[in-house]
Amino acid sequence: MRVKEIAWICVLLVLIGTASAVPLLPAEFWGSVTIDGNPAPAGTVITARIDGRDCGSLTLETAGVYGGDATFDKRLLVCGRDDDAKKTITFFVDGMRAAETAVYDPGTSSRLDLAATSGAGFSADVTAGVAPLTVRFTDESSGDPKSWSWAFGDGGTSAEQNPVYTYRTPGNYTVNLTVDNSAALSQPGYITVTAPKGDVTGDGKVDIGDVARVAYMVVGKAAVDPAADFNGNGVVDIGDAAKIAYFFVGKIGAL
Repeated sequence: MRVKEIAWICVLLVLIGTASAVPLLPAEFWGSVTIDGNPAPAGTVITARIDGRDCGSLTLETAGVYGGDATFDKRLLVCGRDDDAKKTITFFVDGMRAAETAVYDPGTSSRLDLAATSGAGFSADVTAGVAPLTVRFTDESSGDPKSWSWAFGDGGTSAEQNPVYTYRTPGNYTVNLTVDNSAALSQPGYITVTAPKGDVTGDGKVDIGDVARVAYMVVGKAAVDPAADFNGNGVVDIGDAAKIAYFFVGKIGAL
């Protein structure tokens, strides 16, 4: 191969490498923006995020409006990575999550009216299960709060932003969250904890007390609970007490 041909190949390889390094074009957004139904004031900061990563921001110069559709209007530019195309963009208005989202489509310009609501909010990874039930709570409050006060409904509390809490006793529990000692949210009956099978005393665990309770049912000293028929023969008898006892000491794996 001649030197000239080798040189051209090298040039092409450089050009190909350079082209592959060209970043994606930003996506542009503009429109109206409100907080609690009112125009967001001038100075409000709108932030765009992809996968929890800040990808662009814009400060409002005019109340209730960000960017514009005229040629020289300053718009919100969202700059993603090579693998961000078609991912969801979330928007935050002064730290409050807007209800609207968009798909990252590089090189496009779109109107997107944003609406944010201030206040306390939270979610949980599970809301029902057998005791002991461990729940991971996530703060979803808007307004970038700085303090949190949780009440889990069974006497337990926490000041963490995203606490993990274990419910040990069956019941329905109302969860309350107060942020910054002002905004609050109460979710009645939000967590439902059921007794494990064999827990006839309802204390959230299977122990010798449950064996004794079924024994009392057998001899007539306690009201018979049909749910205590663990051996499935249609009656509550000494076999059911024995089965709980075997489970309690680990000689059987399930009731």
